[in-house]
Amino acid sequence: MPEARGAVPGARAALAAAAVSAALFLGMDAAIKLLSVRYDTLQLTFLRFAAGSLFALPLWAWFRAPLPTRASWPLHGLRTTLLLAALLTWFYSLSVLPLVQAVAVGFTAPIFISLLAMAVLGERPSRWIWVALALGAAGVAVSLGPELGREAAAGSDERVRGLLAAALSALCYSGSVIVSRQQAQRDPLWTILLVQNLLPATLLGLALCVPSASPWPAMTNAELALLAFVGLLVTGGLYTITWALQRLEASRLAPMEYTGLVWAAVLGWLLFGEVPTAASLTSAALIIGGCLLLLRR
Repeated sequence: MPEARGAVPGARAALAAAAVSAALFLGMDAAIKLLSVRYDTLQLTFLRFAAGSLFALPLWAWFRAPLPTRASWPLHGLRTTLLLAALLTWFYSLSVLPLVQAVAVGFTAPIFISLLAMAVLGERPSRWIWVALALGAAGVAVSLGPELGREAAAGSDERVRGLLAAALSALCYSGSVIVSRQQAQRDPLWTILLVQNLLPATLLGLALCVPSASPWPAMTNAELALLAFVGLLVTGGLYTITWALQRLEASRLAPMEYTGLVWAAVLGWLLFGEVPTAASLTSAALIIGGCLLLLRR
């Protein structure tokens, strides 16, 4: 069957795009963690969407993509709500947790994605996807176990809130991916990128105009350059994951999210002095093994 043989490279390309997306979003996470020293969670979330809009708007105009149809606005509204909840909780967790620890908790998302894909989209993941998910989950557990033990001993309420926020973010993000899979079959890619950056930025901008909102610190040139880089990373990450979702089921792409834990360990070491432990290296090996298995199958 020529069709079956031709489908394999396309599936591998979609899986590779999902892995690239995970790397780009981890770069964004590291940049946001650097900014979290001076900006609160609401400000950071606004800056992320505003930076994405700076790229999404000209790309939408360049490719002459249409505006969303009236029928597609409910999905856009739902995904915007889920993204706002996911990023507000996620950026809070990044501000109080080590990067690799926050990412480890956040990587419960692929499990949620696969379960929601079955319940909402009617997808039926193969046994190899479940094996890849199991290896990824084992990698997360190996990485997170020692950290949880240390935090429990320390009794840090703030760290516990950070862990809970990361878990809630993973659940909301999973819901947004399922909505994205439905959108990817209906709306042009550049239209999706425009709405999912501009609409949240507008809503958060209005919220920050409230007199009780935290005052803005004066932004430095270095921070402005970092925000432009965030916009580039966000645009690339959203483009690659949307492109992948147009070509492959959400449940098949979900395990590729785990590759981000490897990037979290590398960036945590380079930028924040978080030295990889034996547990984090073992975790990375399990995650990479699961993703390689998925690529072969």
